[in-house]
Amino acid sequence: MRIVGPIPHPKFKVVLYAQEQHWYVEIETGPMKQCFKVPKERAKSQADVVQWLDETFSDEAYRIFEAMYRNYKASADRNFPAL
Repeated sequence: MRIVGPIPHPKFKVVLYAQEQHWYVEIETGPMKQCFKVPKERAKSQADVVQWLDETFSDEAYRIFEAMYRNYKASADRNFPAL
């Protein structure tokens, strides 16, 4: 896997990697990360991956991040003593 580089995004840190058969996309915000493999047979170029990160996808990824953070925080509140 080799790093292709960052993809500018208004809500997230997005980094694109190239694998032999897939683009590997890391989407990060706060303490959470979502990773996706996009087949190169469907997305032929970096521009295709940028198109894949459309508003509908990004909005749903944001909702998932919110759920992940609620879970993360609830576990931390249960298991780590307050400072």
